[in-house]
Amino acid sequence: MSDTSAASLVQRERAALADLLDAGGPAAPTVLPGWEASDLLEHLLLREQRPDLMIGPKLPVAPVARKAQKGLDALRALPWAQRVEKFRSGPQKLSPVRVLDGLMNTVEYFIHLEDLRRARPDWEPRELAASDQAQLWSGLRRMARLLVKADVEVTLISPHGSVRIPTRNARGAVSVHGRPSELLLWAFGREHAQVSLQGEDSALQALEGARRGF
Repeated sequence: MSDTSAASLVQRERAALADLLDAGGPAAPTVLPGWEASDLLEHLLLREQRPDLMIGPKLPVAPVARKAQKGLDALRALPWAQRVEKFRSGPQKLSPVRVLDGLMNTVEYFIHLEDLRRARPDWEPRELAASDQAQLWSGLRRMARLLVKADVEVTLISPHGSVRIPTRNARGAVSVHGRPSELLLWAFGREHAQVSLQGEDSALQALEGARRGF
Protein backbone atom coordinates (compact mmCIF):
# COMPACT_ATOMS: atom_id res chain seq x y z
CA MET A 1 0.00 0.00 0.00
CA SER A 2 1.26 3.44 -0.89
CA ASP A 3 2.59 5.92 1.66
CA THR A 4 0.12 8.80 1.37
CA SER A 5 0.66 10.50 4.73
CA ALA A 6 1.65 13.83 3.14
CA ALA A 7 -0.48 13.53 0.00
CA SER A 8 -3.46 15.62 -1.01
CA LEU A 9 -6.98 14.20 -0.81
CA VAL A 10 -7.12 13.43 -4.52
CA GLN A 11 -3.78 11.62 -4.34
CA ARG A 12 -4.87 9.62 -1.31
CA GLU A 13 -8.18 8.66 -2.92
CA ARG A 14 -6.40 7.57 -6.09
CA ALA A 15 -3.96 5.43 -4.10
CA ALA A 16 -6.71 3.87 -1.97
CA LEU A 17 -8.82 3.15 -5.04
CA ALA A 18 -5.86 1.53 -6.79
CA ASP A 19 -5.12 -0.57 -3.70
CA LEU A 20 -8.72 -1.80 -3.53
CA LEU A 21 -8.85 -2.55 -7.25
CA ASP A 22 -5.59 -4.47 -7.00
CA ALA A 23 -6.73 -6.48 -3.98
CA GLY A 24 -10.23 -7.26 -5.22
CA GLY A 25 -9.45 -8.24 -8.80
CA PRO A 26 -11.40 -7.54 -11.99
CA ALA A 27 -14.55 -9.40 -10.89
CA ALA A 28 -14.97 -7.53 -7.59
CA PRO A 29 -18.52 -6.17 -7.27
CA THR A 30 -19.47 -2.51 -7.21
CA VAL A 31 -22.74 -0.84 -6.20
CA LEU A 32 -23.26 0.19 -9.84
CA PRO A 33 -25.76 -2.10 -11.60
CA GLY A 34 -24.02 -4.27 -14.15
CA TRP A 35 -20.53 -3.02 -13.30
CA GLU A 36 -17.67 -5.03 -11.88
CA ALA A 37 -14.28 -3.62 -10.91
CA SER A 38 -13.00 -4.15 -14.46
CA ASP A 39 -15.74 -1.88 -15.84
CA LEU A 40 -15.00 0.76 -13.23
CA LEU A 41 -11.26 0.71 -13.93
CA GLU A 42 -11.82 0.93 -17.67
CA HIS A 43 -14.04 3.97 -17.12
CA LEU A 44 -11.34 5.65 -15.03
CA LEU A 45 -8.53 4.91 -17.48
CA LEU A 46 -10.44 6.05 -20.56
CA ARG A 47 -11.73 9.15 -18.82
CA GLU A 48 -8.34 10.57 -17.90
CA GLN A 49 -5.88 8.88 -20.25
CA ARG A 50 -7.66 7.74 -23.44
CA PRO A 51 -10.91 9.68 -23.91
CA ASP A 52 -10.60 8.99 -27.66
CA LEU A 53 -11.37 5.33 -26.97
CA MET A 54 -14.64 6.20 -25.23
CA ILE A 55 -16.39 7.19 -28.46
CA GLY A 56 -13.94 6.11 -31.16
CA PRO A 57 -15.27 2.55 -31.61
CA LYS A 58 -18.80 3.95 -32.11
CA LEU A 59 -17.90 6.47 -34.81
CA PRO A 60 -19.45 5.93 -38.27
CA VAL A 61 -16.05 6.29 -39.95
CA ALA A 62 -14.96 2.67 -40.26
CA PRO A 63 -11.14 3.10 -40.28
CA VAL A 64 -11.28 5.37 -37.21
CA ALA A 65 -13.67 3.02 -35.42
CA ARG A 66 -11.50 -0.02 -36.15
CA LYS A 67 -8.35 1.72 -34.92
CA ALA A 68 -10.07 2.84 -31.71
CA GLN A 69 -11.48 -0.64 -31.14
CA LYS A 70 -7.99 -2.13 -31.48
CA GLY A 71 -6.74 0.34 -28.87
CA LEU A 72 -9.58 -0.59 -26.53
CA ASP A 73 -8.98 -4.31 -27.07
CA ALA A 74 -5.26 -3.82 -26.34
CA LEU A 75 -6.07 -2.07 -23.07
CA ARG A 76 -8.46 -4.84 -22.04
CA ALA A 77 -5.83 -7.47 -22.86
CA LEU A 78 -3.33 -6.06 -20.38
CA PRO A 79 -2.88 -8.04 -17.15
CA TRP A 80 -5.03 -6.71 -14.33
CA ALA A 81 -2.07 -5.57 -12.25
CA GLN A 82 -0.73 -3.58 -15.20
CA ARG A 83 -4.07 -1.85 -15.77
CA VAL A 84 -4.27 -0.95 -12.09
CA GLU A 85 -0.73 0.42 -12.20
CA LYS A 86 -1.60 2.60 -15.19
CA PHE A 87 -4.35 4.15 -13.11
CA ARG A 88 -2.19 4.44 -10.00
CA SER A 89 0.55 6.23 -11.96
CA GLY A 90 -1.90 8.78 -13.31
CA PRO A 91 -1.80 10.70 -16.59
CA GLN A 92 1.46 11.49 -18.35
CA LYS A 93 3.58 14.40 -17.13
CA LEU A 94 2.50 16.77 -19.89
CA SER A 95 -1.19 15.93 -19.64
CA PRO A 96 -3.43 18.85 -18.57
CA VAL A 97 -5.18 16.41 -16.25
CA ARG A 98 -2.17 16.59 -13.93
CA VAL A 99 -2.72 20.33 -13.50
CA LEU A 100 -6.46 19.87 -12.98
CA ASP A 101 -6.16 16.71 -10.88
CA GLY A 102 -7.73 18.09 -7.70
CA LEU A 103 -10.56 19.91 -9.45
CA MET A 104 -11.30 17.12 -11.91
CA ASN A 105 -10.78 13.99 -9.82
CA THR A 106 -11.29 14.53 -6.08
CA VAL A 107 -15.03 13.90 -6.21
CA GLU A 108 -14.68 11.27 -8.95
CA TYR A 109 -12.24 9.13 -6.98
CA PHE A 110 -14.14 9.50 -3.71
CA ILE A 111 -17.39 8.36 -5.32
CA HIS A 112 -15.85 5.39 -7.11
CA LEU A 113 -13.82 4.30 -4.09
CA GLU A 114 -17.09 4.12 -2.17
CA ASP A 115 -18.69 2.28 -5.10
CA LEU A 116 -16.20 -0.51 -4.42
CA ARG A 117 -16.12 -0.27 -0.63
CA ARG A 118 -19.89 -0.27 -0.17
CA ALA A 119 -20.41 -3.31 -2.35
CA ARG A 120 -18.77 -5.33 0.43
CA PRO A 121 -21.11 -6.75 3.08
CA ASP A 122 -18.95 -5.54 5.98
CA TRP A 123 -18.47 -1.95 4.85
CA GLU A 124 -18.47 0.93 7.30
CA PRO A 125 -18.39 4.66 6.53
CA ARG A 126 -14.92 6.15 6.65
CA GLU A 127 -13.97 8.77 9.22
CA LEU A 128 -12.59 11.57 7.08
CA ALA A 129 -10.67 14.55 8.42
CA ALA A 130 -12.52 17.85 8.66
CA SER A 131 -10.32 19.29 5.91
CA ASP A 132 -11.25 16.39 3.62
CA GLN A 133 -14.94 16.86 4.34
CA ALA A 134 -14.51 20.57 3.56
CA GLN A 135 -13.05 19.71 0.14
CA LEU A 136 -15.92 17.36 -0.62
CA TRP A 137 -18.39 20.02 0.51
CA SER A 138 -16.79 22.50 -1.87
CA GLY A 139 -17.20 20.02 -4.70
CA LEU A 140 -20.81 19.35 -3.79
CA ARG A 141 -21.66 23.04 -3.66
CA ARG A 142 -20.18 23.46 -7.11
CA MET A 143 -22.08 20.52 -8.61
CA ALA A 144 -25.32 20.27 -6.62
CA ARG A 145 -27.66 21.94 -9.12
CA LEU A 146 -26.33 19.74 -11.91
CA LEU A 147 -26.64 16.55 -9.90
CA VAL A 148 -30.13 16.86 -8.43
CA LYS A 149 -33.18 17.51 -10.61
CA ALA A 150 -36.41 17.22 -8.63
CA ASP A 151 -39.99 18.46 -8.54
CA VAL A 152 -39.41 19.61 -4.97
CA GLU A 153 -37.09 22.21 -3.51
CA VAL A 154 -34.12 20.40 -2.00
CA THR A 155 -31.79 21.81 0.64
CA LEU A 156 -28.61 19.91 1.48
CA ILE A 157 -27.59 20.55 5.08
CA SER A 158 -24.22 19.61 6.58
CA PRO A 159 -22.01 20.82 9.45
CA HIS A 160 -20.26 22.95 6.81
CA GLY A 161 -23.37 24.83 5.72
CA SER A 162 -26.30 24.36 3.37
CA VAL A 163 -27.00 24.35 -0.35
CA ARG A 164 -30.47 25.13 -1.70
CA ILE A 165 -31.51 23.58 -5.00
CA PRO A 166 -34.62 25.41 -6.18
CA THR A 167 -37.01 24.25 -8.87
CA ARG A 168 -39.94 25.75 -10.73
CA ASN A 169 -43.43 24.81 -9.56
CA ALA A 170 -42.05 22.95 -6.56
CA ARG A 171 -44.34 20.33 -5.02
CA GLY A 172 -43.00 21.03 -1.56
CA ALA A 173 -39.60 21.13 0.10
CA VAL A 174 -37.24 18.49 1.48
CA SER A 175 -34.08 18.94 3.53
CA VAL A 176 -31.36 16.30 3.31
CA HIS A 177 -29.05 16.12 6.33
CA GLY A 178 -25.65 14.46 6.58
CA ARG A 179 -21.92 14.85 6.39
CA PRO A 180 -20.59 16.29 3.13
CA SER A 181 -19.26 12.88 2.07
CA GLU A 182 -22.66 11.24 2.53
CA LEU A 183 -24.57 14.12 0.94
CA LEU A 184 -22.26 13.88 -2.06
CA LEU A 185 -23.00 10.18 -2.42
CA TRP A 186 -26.73 10.86 -2.11
CA ALA A 187 -26.56 13.58 -4.79
CA PHE A 188 -24.85 11.07 -7.10
CA GLY A 189 -27.73 8.65 -6.56
CA ARG A 190 -25.93 6.16 -4.34
CA GLU A 191 -28.53 4.37 -2.22
CA HIS A 192 -26.05 3.48 0.53
CA ALA A 193 -25.59 7.14 1.46
CA GLN A 194 -26.20 7.72 5.16
CA VAL A 195 -28.45 10.78 5.16
CA SER A 196 -31.75 11.73 6.75
CA LEU A 197 -34.63 13.28 4.83
CA GLN A 198 -37.09 15.73 6.34
CA GLY A 199 -40.24 17.08 4.74
CA GLU A 200 -43.94 16.50 4.30
CA ASP A 201 -44.95 13.04 3.09
CA SER A 202 -46.11 14.38 -0.28
CA ALA A 203 -42.76 16.12 -0.85
CA LEU A 204 -40.79 13.05 0.18
CA GLN A 205 -42.87 10.94 -2.20
CA ALA A 206 -42.26 13.42 -5.02
CA LEU A 207 -38.53 13.30 -4.33
CA GLU A 208 -38.51 9.58 -5.11
CA GLY A 209 -38.85 10.48 -8.77
CA ALA A 210 -35.91 12.86 -8.75
CA ARG A 211 -32.91 12.44 -11.00
CA ARG A 212 -29.69 12.22 -9.02
CA GLY A 213 -26.28 12.00 -10.61
CA PHE A 214 -25.22 12.47 -14.23
